[in-house]
Amino acid sequence: MKNRKINLSTAFMLVLLAVVCTFNITYFTATEYYNSRLDDLEAVESRYSKLKSVADIVDKYFVGDYTEQEAIEGALAGYVDGLGDRWSAYYTAEQTARIAEDESNTYSGIGVTYSTEEATKYEITGVTPGGPADQAGILPGDRLLEVEGVSVEELESADQLSQMVRGEAGTVVNITIFRTGENLTFAVTRGTIRTYSVASRMLEGQIGYIAIQDFDQHVDEEFDQHLDSLIEQGAKGFIFDVRNNPGGYLSVMRAMLDRLLPEGIVITTVDKQGREEPYTSDAAWIEMPMTVLTNEYSISAAEFFAAALQEYGVATVVGSKTSGKGYSQQTFQLNDGSSVHISTTRYYTPKGNSLAETGVTPDQLVEMSYEDLRNLASGKLEDADDQQLQAAIQTTAGLIAAQLQMEPVVDGGGETAPVE
Repeated sequence: MKNRKINLSTAFMLVLLAVVCTFNITYFTATEYYNSRLDDLEAVESRYSKLKSVADIVDKYFVGDYTEQEAIEGALAGYVDGLGDRWSAYYTAEQTARIAEDESNTYSGIGVTYSTEEATKYEITGVTPGGPADQAGILPGDRLLEVEGVSVEELESADQLSQMVRGEAGTVVNITIFRTGENLTFAVTRGTIRTYSVASRMLEGQIGYIAIQDFDQHVDEEFDQHLDSLIEQGAKGFIFDVRNNPGGYLSVMRAMLDRLLPEGIVITTVDKQGREEPYTSDAAWIEMPMTVLTNEYSISAAEFFAAALQEYGVATVVGSKTSGKGYSQQTFQLNDGSSVHISTTRYYTPKGNSLAETGVTPDQLVEMSYEDLRNLASGKLEDADDQQLQAAIQTTAGLIAAQLQMEPVVDGGGETAPVE
């Protein structure tokens, strides 16, 4: 076959044709992209035109004092609130930082807690041992009067007071308190305060009592320490108190349940796309009589903690019905430090039940008066007056006795015999 040669004019036409084709492809691609972007912009404009109209009216006619940033923050909060989900919220940058600090169980401050009840408002109810306030000489029972010369009565809320008291570690805050007829002012150097969410003690009958305040960071580690300590002290059964517990991290709850449950599913989450993710416990667990105390303020991880133990049949739930939260939330940080905290997954108990709007129904229903609820929340409810705790003690004692009846013992001849 002979080689065919292409003359110059033919080559030029081919190049020109290629350029035209490339231009057309590029033009049509760019046009399609531009049109799609235009459609997006028009959709965005249509979506937010009403908000712009309201902003224009406010700018033109509103006579009150306001800042545009405050109005925007309010609009963002209102948008999330409009979802109708009480578990979702918009948080400002300050609120976001405060929440993150609280969930880490550490904060920078002086180490005091105070009452927000009207009759005892701003009375100091607790001082962290060895903390800045303790070292400065502030005592439980002192009543807060001023922070940096500002009267607490002038503040809008307890949250505002907390923001004034807290601050960067190493800085000084001046606190004025009232004590036995006189006002005293203390210059307190703020420090890093570690808070603890688990408390325990041994009750009569070798019943280990563990109160779990939340399921935030490090709580599973605290729980393990208290659990092991009570076992070493000879605990024969346990009461886990998750009353007034607002929940926390799923991973923390799962780690705690892993100590208490046999091998199997602890909880299953389902996201918006329908993807399921089961979380499991291993085969090692503590086989001892257990009771869980709940009330209407046991929320999220707290009620799933109770539900898992109840569904596996390893614990009896005592108290009142839980709140009924069936969603978990995820926090999305925004560029300015603010955040959107919204429900992103549904979750289900080991048996596949949702607790949304239903909650956990106790095996033994014991209601509590409003006055007792308030005293429980403030730590003023004595064990003898805590009807729910007393019912849990009786239930746990019965479970321990039943377990001892089933355990074989060795008689004088070396053979095993049941306890009579």
